[in-house]
Amino acid sequence: MKGADLINTVVPEEVLMDILTRVESKPDLDSCALVCRKWNRIDRLTRRSVKIAAYGAADQLLARVIGRFTGLTSVIIDELVPLSSYFPPGLATPSRHRRNTLSGSRKRNRNSPESSSSSVEENEIEQHSLSDAGLSFLGVGCKQLEHLSLTWCQSLTSLGLVSIAENCRALKSLEIQGCYIGDDGLIAIGQNCKLLQELNLKFCEGISDKGLTDLARNSNSLTSLAISSCPSITDMSLQAVASHCHHLAALTLEMDSIKDDGVISIAKGCRSLKSLKLQCVNVGDLALQVVGSFCASLEVLALYSFQGFTDGSLCAISKGCKNLRQLVLTDCNLLTDRSLEYIARGCTKLEHIEINGCQNIESTGLESIGRFCSGLLKLSLVYCSMLLKSAFIEVGSGCSLLQSLHLFECPRFDDDAMCQIAVGCRNLRQVHLRRCYEIRDKGMISVGKNCKYLTDLSLQFCERVTDESLFAIADGCSLQHLSVSGCHKITNNGLAAIARSSPDLISLDISVLENIGDIAMAELAEGCPKLKEISLSQCTKVTDVGLTHLVKGCMGLETCSMVYCPLITASGLATVVSSCSKIKKVLIEEWKVSERTRRRAGSVLTSLCSEL
Repeated sequence: MKGADLINTVVPEEVLMDILTRVESKPDLDSCALVCRKWNRIDRLTRRSVKIAAYGAADQLLARVIGRFTGLTSVIIDELVPLSSYFPPGLATPSRHRRNTLSGSRKRNRNSPESSSSSVEENEIEQHSLSDAGLSFLGVGCKQLEHLSLTWCQSLTSLGLVSIAENCRALKSLEIQGCYIGDDGLIAIGQNCKLLQELNLKFCEGISDKGLTDLARNSNSLTSLAISSCPSITDMSLQAVASHCHHLAALTLEMDSIKDDGVISIAKGCRSLKSLKLQCVNVGDLALQVVGSFCASLEVLALYSFQGFTDGSLCAISKGCKNLRQLVLTDCNLLTDRSLEYIARGCTKLEHIEINGCQNIESTGLESIGRFCSGLLKLSLVYCSMLLKSAFIEVGSGCSLLQSLHLFECPRFDDDAMCQIAVGCRNLRQVHLRRCYEIRDKGMISVGKNCKYLTDLSLQFCERVTDESLFAIADGCSLQHLSVSGCHKITNNGLAAIARSSPDLISLDISVLENIGDIAMAELAEGCPKLKEISLSQCTKVTDVGLTHLVKGCMGLETCSMVYCPLITASGLATVVSSCSKIKKVLIEEWKVSERTRRRAGSVLTSLCSEL
């Protein structure tokens, strides 16, 4: 106010510090840091977490970040993260093509001719990747570190992790993915980080039973363990975890090398287990029967791609795990309706059930869920072609608290079933239907009349839905998320009704709609100022004029997809880039990007624009 400071002179510094620690969004924190020198200094002291790239002179970048923020407790280092704004000026950054070349080279044999031909370029990039020296500097500079995540940091070895272990003894959470770290690093973590609670290992070929076994012996506080695609880890490691980590509450395994014995050991030794997620082809009925006998506290059970489980497994779970609240079954082809009947009668506290591709599950199982699980909050059914209308009607009658419904290719789900669910489940917040070809306007009109709390609606490729459905939704609901991709009968009129009734709309997918044009863009600009994401791909009638209207009202747009829109040109792209200061991702044909737009957009367009 013309030089007068009406905040810093009144608000004590400790209150300002408390306020800034409650700001979660990085862009908002960055903006606060630019307000004045005092706020910048407070930001340096109070910022607790950063997420930075693992490439492009990563050691120097990490040094600058640590030097600026002295109170960091959480650090995420990931090659997939866009280069941070803290990147030192003047340092060259690898292009998108070169980074993709590096990522692809990881998947090839290092001794193959293809790998040899790109070795020079790979070495050039790797010399700027995060190294053990950079990780050591992190350990020395952030001794209060509690959470560390390392993703595809190819140049790291055990030496860097040993430095972290020796300096960051308060470490509680460690995630390692795609790094060539060996057993010595994991052993050092176990010996020094006695507060470690969460460990997540993915694609760690250098870690074997030796490292994980030694860590388990020294980490009695471990409560969460996730292991994926680590071929040298076997049942021996799980037996060590079961013997020493009795407080383990969550276990996730995606491993072909794990067999029944390992899971049985966990069930017997970690009886406070609450979450079990398995994708192990060599684990079968016996393991789950033991889980049902010993893990009475189990609340989450997820089984992926299992051919060895039968109804007997879930029978045991239903008898022993009465507190089960979430059940996920994916491609478990030996399970039948009897499994769901067991669960429905034995686990009446069930809140979330997801069934994906279990071809032998028909209607009676889901009918039982509707009868006995009155507290169900989320139902997701994907590729369940055998389900009859009666199953959905039972859910509508018995699950009045249902908040989320997700159906993908359920061919017998029709308007009558949708009406029954809409009338009986008035608390619905989220309805996602994809390729449910029997859904017409009648079902959606019922949703609009009865489900006043609905904020998230997706009707992808429900081809018989028309504007009448959107009129009804607009009359009864105020949406934040809408997808009508592939609903060919939707026109400007239906979308205009949504725009006028949903001022809080954040994301919109109207791709593959041939009857949507510039009028709809103008309506969105006027009615949906909070819109952040929009997909216009294959909207053949949207032009540069429509984009001009859109960005005038939706200046906070962050993501815009407009692939295969023949009437959108380089001029329209330039309008979006120049008008939306928060734009982060633009998907469009590469040939439509002019040199001027590329220069103006900078790294955002260069790194995020798709090359088709």
